[in-house]
Parts: sequence; C-alpha cells; structure tokens
Amino acid sequence: MIELVIPNHEDELAVLERIGNGGFILGLGLKFGKPDFCLNRYPDAWTKKYEQENYFFGDPMTVWTMARTGMIRWSESSLPDLRGVMADAATHGLVYGATFVEVVKGKRSFLSIARNDRELTDAEMELLMGRVKAWANLFTSYWKTIGLTQGEIDALASIKGGANQDDAAETLNISRSALRQRLSTAQVKLRAPNSVSAVARAAQMGII
Repeated sequence: MIELVIPNHEDELAVLERIGNGGFILGLGLKFGKPDFCLNRYPDAWTKKYEQENYFFGDPMTVWTMARTGMIRWSESSLPDLRGVMADAATHGLVYGATFVEVVKGKRSFLSIARNDRELTDAEMELLMGRVKAWANLFTSYWKTIGLTQGEIDALASIKGGANQDDAAETLNISRSALRQRLSTAQVKLRAPNSVSAVARAAQMGII
C-alpha cells in the first residue's frame, strides 16, 4: 500500500535505509495500538526476539509513540525501561536511534529508526520529522478518498474467507450482479487490479 500513499516511495525508503543502517519500522494510521499500514525493516532476529519476549508492552519508545508527538533520540528518553528492551535492542545492532510521531485526524503515524554506529544528526532528525509529517498527511488524504460504502465493505468481507460469489450474494441477500458491482467499485476505490487484491488490501488496512 505504501506505493499508493507515498510518491517516489522507493527513493524515500532508500533514504530511510541510508540513515537507518540498523533498520527501521514505519507505521501509518495507528489507532488503538494497531497501524493501518506497517513496514518493518528491523533485523529478523530482533523482530523475532521482540515478539517472543512480548516487548511491545515494556518498550519505552512504544509508550512514547502512543502518548506524544514530535521527535526524540532514544538516548534522550527519561521513560523507564524496566525490561531492558533498549539494552537488548543494542545487541541486535539497534544501538542508537530516534522515534518520530505525527497525529492527523486522530490517527498516529510513526517512524522508529536505528543506527549501529552513531547518533542521528540534527539535520537527519529534522529531515525525518518532515518526512513523517508529510506521509501522515498523505495517508490521511488517501484514506479519505477511498470512501468505501457499507455495502462495498460487506461485499469484500463476504468473500474474505474464500466464499464464492453465489454464496456471498446469498449471505448478503442481494443478487450476484449486485455483489459484482459492489466488488468492482470497491476495487477501483482501493486501486486494486482485481477483487482478490481488493479484499487483501482492505484486510491489510483493517477495513474488513
């Protein structure tokens, strides 16, 4: 979905990879603890360890992301790290880092990015904060233009589990042609190449 939201997304991701040689995680549209879009480029070993240890609920930068806006270097945080998340992260190459948060229309977008050799410079901090602000606004604009109707959402949800169109239409108590029309318009709004991709994209975005 990132290619639909961020112009020149490949170039933009290359900037993140250049600055964050220890990896990064980008989330757009965070609400109730779950982003509508998430791109995790942290090392696989760290991601696995983070999930195994359930570090999400002990990570001081997660707490910061949920409660604040703006930017902060990890070393500047005064939040307690009772479970030693940051020290463990350092053993996986996430030695230095920073977190950036912007809120648009009630939804948070964030970037946490790491280096293994030095702190981020002031120029890098300002550049990345500007990027996160721009991406948060682009995401909100994209979400607003989707404008799926409840009927289209129901149609996508009805075939999410693999039901054929005849069964889905019967479940929704509409004709097969009406179902196909709803799927077609949803497909266009989601900019998906086919109905299967439309369902997958809607699921990824938390719509269904």
